[in-house]
Amino acid sequence: MSKSQYVGDRLFGAKDQYLGPNQSLYSENQVFELRYQDDGNLVIYRKEQNKDFPIWASQTWRTDPYQARMQPDGNFVIYSAPDNKPIWASQTWGNANSVLIMQNDGNLVIYNESKQPIWASNTYQPDYADIKKAVEYK
Repeated sequence: MSKSQYVGDRLFGAKDQYLGPNQSLYSENQVFELRYQDDGNLVIYRKEQNKDFPIWASQTWRTDPYQARMQPDGNFVIYSAPDNKPIWASQTWGNANSVLIMQNDGNLVIYNESKQPIWASNTYQPDYADIKKAVEYK
């Protein structure tokens, strides 16, 4: 399997894995998708009733997409084509063996080798069942 064909909920920096244009990571529960779009934007979607609701974006649209790469140094970087120019980064270099995970709660998180979070999209989405329970208890 080539690096760009990785399918699952995470990208490993130690394996130098990346998403190419129109490739995605999905949370294990399949509710959240991290999609590297062909317009160059990296977007997290909440999938609900056959609709996609954007909850976060890198704001890198109108660029030639090349790769969204989890690098061995722990930095998650979006590169544009044709010159492989970095256009967005998590600023988390210096954290070898880190992993990027699209979590079941909608948060995209980079964890270092010690399993400590070092970057997050801050897109936690409460489960609708939990919202319903909270309303019922009021």
